[in-house]
Amino acid sequence: MGKVIADLATSAASATFAVENATSSVDYVLSGTDGSANDHLKTDGSGNLAWVAPPAGFTDIQKIQEVVASGDTSINFDNTKITSTYSIYEIRYFNVVPATDNVYLRMRFSDDNGSNFDSNHDGSVYISYSGSSSGLSEDAAGASDSDSYQSLAAQLSFDAGDGVGGIVTIQNPLSTSFMTTYQGHSSHLTYHGYQYLTGIGGYWDSLAAVNYIRFNMDSGNIATGTFQLWGYV
Repeated sequence: MGKVIADLATSAASATFAVENATSSVDYVLSGTDGSANDHLKTDGSGNLAWVAPPAGFTDIQKIQEVVASGDTSINFDNTKITSTYSIYEIRYFNVVPATDNVYLRMRFSDDNGSNFDSNHDGSVYISYSGSSSGLSEDAAGASDSDSYQSLAAQLSFDAGDGVGGIVTIQNPLSTSFMTTYQGHSSHLTYHGYQYLTGIGGYWDSLAAVNYIRFNMDSGNIATGTFQLWGYV
């Protein structure tokens, strides 16, 4: 049912609202202003409504770009996508299959829009895995220092049903005051039939702004797979 609410001061203006499933009459008193962009209405519990700004922190996550691989040498997000609009980025990848058996998926950063990839990655890799025949779980860990890439997934299979999927979160890529840090995880079947659950973490050992992110195999192309770039605002 709709209700007309008149201006309390002059009765010269009014607004109509639809109230669903109301069991009794309720009067709401609106603010006399429009509020600011992204404000929301807050009640004092007595029917008085006011516009308030959202709380500090991230209020939304937006998909910026989606790229579907098809025999590509690499998948890239350039400086038209990595911008100051977002301070935190998330890359989600699904069903990524290499064209070559027993290869590694890697992530690389550039501060000159892909012209160069410096040896500034300091990161670590932790793999928990189980053998398809033994059923025994094992763990393996490794670290990289001053490499031009971060490994995301190891010993990939080129069988279509064994694709890798995962997430990487990247903080402050465009900051020149803080180093760019990242964390992620992935899961896949390896070329020799093991189930790998991989965790990675590290940082870009430079105060240069990262404005280009590349994903590629250490050998051969990316046969299939979907890569999505998301930004937190």
